Amino acid sequence: MNVSVLVSAQYYENYSDTATPYWKPKGGVDFSFPVDSDLVMYAPEGALESALGRLVEAQSNGYARYEYLSHEVKFGEPTIVEGLDRELERAWELACVNS
Repeated sequence: MNVSVLVSAQYYENYSDTATPYWKPKGGVDFSFPVDSDLVMYAPEGALESALGRLVEAQSNGYARYEYLSHEVKFGEPTIVEGLDRELERAWELACVNS
């Protein structure tokens, strides 16, 4: 069975040139890695984190750099729940009435 390993990474931009880089953190980026669930669940201790770190770092170049932060194994697609816009509109209406 395939799962997705969702990786959170720190994104850095180079504000100089590639000869004398000046890296500045700019925010987060997510990567998704499809993989067989058995490989994830039975990997030797530390092997998954190490492999993910190398794969994320390999996405870097002279102008953008990525650093592994954490990961989460997803066994299915997210459940979509409608209604957040309605709830936020209700909150705004209440805030306007109470001010």
